[in-house]
Amino acid sequence: MMKVNNRLAVIDKKLCAPDRCGHECAANCPVNKLRQECVVVEEIVRIDENLCTGCGICVKKCPFHAITIIKNAAPDPEKLVYSYGANSFKLYGLALPRKGVTAMIGENGCGKSTNAKLLSGALTPQNLPTAELREYYKQEHGIAFKPQELHAGVKGKVNELLEKIDDGQLNELKKLFDLDKVWNREFKHLSGGELQKVVVAATLMQDEQAFVLDEPFAFLDYVYRIRLINYLKEKFSNKNVLLIDHDISLLSYVSENAYLLYGVNGAFGSVSQSYATDRAINMFLEGFIAPENVKFRSQPIKYKSYNEEKLGDELYVLQPARVKFESFTVENKHSLTLHQGEIVGVAGPNGIGKTTLIKEYCSQDPDNLILKPQILERGDFLAAKYMRTDSPFTQIFVEDMGLKQLEYYKLNDLSGGELQKIRVFECLSSEKHNVYVLDEPTNMLDVKARISLSKMLREKAKEGKAVLVVDHDLEFLLNTVDRLIVMDGEPAERGEVKGIYHKDEGVRLLLKKFDLTYRRDPPTKRLKLNKAGSQKDAALKKSGEFVETR
Repeated sequence: MMKVNNRLAVIDKKLCAPDRCGHECAANCPVNKLRQECVVVEEIVRIDENLCTGCGICVKKCPFHAITIIKNAAPDPEKLVYSYGANSFKLYGLALPRKGVTAMIGENGCGKSTNAKLLSGALTPQNLPTAELREYYKQEHGIAFKPQELHAGVKGKVNELLEKIDDGQLNELKKLFDLDKVWNREFKHLSGGELQKVVVAATLMQDEQAFVLDEPFAFLDYVYRIRLINYLKEKFSNKNVLLIDHDISLLSYVSENAYLLYGVNGAFGSVSQSYATDRAINMFLEGFIAPENVKFRSQPIKYKSYNEEKLGDELYVLQPARVKFESFTVENKHSLTLHQGEIVGVAGPNGIGKTTLIKEYCSQDPDNLILKPQILERGDFLAAKYMRTDSPFTQIFVEDMGLKQLEYYKLNDLSGGELQKIRVFECLSSEKHNVYVLDEPTNMLDVKARISLSKMLREKAKEGKAVLVVDHDLEFLLNTVDRLIVMDGEPAERGEVKGIYHKDEGVRLLLKKFDLTYRRDPPTKRLKLNKAGSQKDAALKKSGEFVETR
């Protein structure tokens, strides 16, 4: 009997181009040199996984980074649910929406989209390896799906879309997300947070039993994140909801159970059994699923602690400014000094003009300030257009963020997280600017990528530059920024800068505004949201700390 190797060979069909290369993969394969057909060049390359020795020569020789070989990592073939074909992405296992809210935790590129397509009916499972899956697919399932990425090209007005699809929940969702303030506004004039509210509302008002919500917390401030969580708990307890998000500080608050998704980006994904959410999160951070004896990461995920340093020399001053658009006004009455080597966060509620204000500063002085926008543009050109590696910083960024393998992809073919990385790199790789302004750079990035981004921002600041970051990820802000610009106001009416503070004081002001407190999980020190009125919540509010120190 032929020996079956426990490895996978994956060919990216969008990248493999035998008509534009010298067939280096086949020419250099040691098995081919023994006159066996391991690597065969056809319309695209085909690799026989049973003959492959896993030497990796073809991976190194391919000029388009189209080949991935995974040694000793393939899951049990009997757990396969879907394959896109020979030498293509495979998904093992399937996360199902169960009664109440179930979370999915994992890294990008390991099958979230495939899982969602299998649930929605866009793809049909090729195998149902468990009794639970067989029972699920015996029944008819309509699924409402909220996609990960928000598109800037949506046309029309908010009221036109929501009134068209209303199934009786419009008024309560309109109130939940304060949509009356943007009711007659065109989509092109919405902020990222406002657009997210509309898309989530449009999904939740559908008359379905099952819902898949892909990153519903992205762009939302904590007021609306908590409102959404409480709404799901109250109104959807008898529905089946699968919630996919990277804000692990909220997942244990919203869900009782969670699946882990792991694998190799673009090659395969494997879905674990479901576990209690806190246990699942800690196993994900550790990279080891103890009950299944699966180690999928060599090192645990941890934020790196940075020693606080004295502020460097004054680099740039954000002068007082006022921006008015129709009936909305945002204002900064302060002179905000940025220093060399400093990372400054910008935080506050949705709809108060954070994006509007930073855009104004960048447009006033494009020679000194460069912006990574909130809503990302795609295009029909290669990511290689931005792939500079002519400095130590760009070399480290490309390696740490895994960009090299993306250079021959068109921007239109990238996932949301991959596009985010490219656009952040485009901004930070410029050397002629003094201030790098990133609007919500963590959106669509998984936990591992957010930690890498935190490291990259620190590396950029060390070049004597200043970095300005607008974000809602509290864990990211606490572990990344030195100081915090806090904004407040009345959403969709007015916004103002309250001041610039040490990050700890700034976070306390934010949490006091949102009436929230966080504790630390003992094993991992990660943040966990406290239940309102709990002993821990009351103690942290009484002390004025609002977030438990490490």
